[in-house]
Amino acid sequence: MSSIIEKEATQNVDRKKIASVFYNRLEENMRLQTDPTVLYALGKHKDRTLYSDLKVDSPYNTYRVNGLPPGPISNSGQSSMEAALYPEKTDFLYFLANTKSGKVYFSKTLEEHNRLKEEHITNNQE
Repeated sequence: MSSIIEKEATQNVDRKKIASVFYNRLEENMRLQTDPTVLYALGKHKDRTLYSDLKVDSPYNTYRVNGLPPGPISNSGQSSMEAALYPEKTDFLYFLANTKSGKVYFSKTLEEHNRLKEEHITNNQE
């Protein structure tokens, strides 16, 4: 868990909230669906994960498999380990990061997530 948080978090302040999303998703029997696990499965870094990338057949691809991957996807820093051990208590099931601003947006529903994505990501990509 901490290695996934390490790769997803843009700022230390977001790590415990990001951890809460992952734990909430696991509790709801939802897939983690996190891009860094796909990139790990592909064995390469990319600035942008494409829909075609999500099809990679790997136990590390959290878009295709339930639960945590079979092992870490990176080394974890102390703040990611602490976030994995002590996640914030939230009702969030989704988050997205605006790579330009570095701001992370959290949401409780898919509808809200999609609205935030349209507002802060889709319309702001040049």
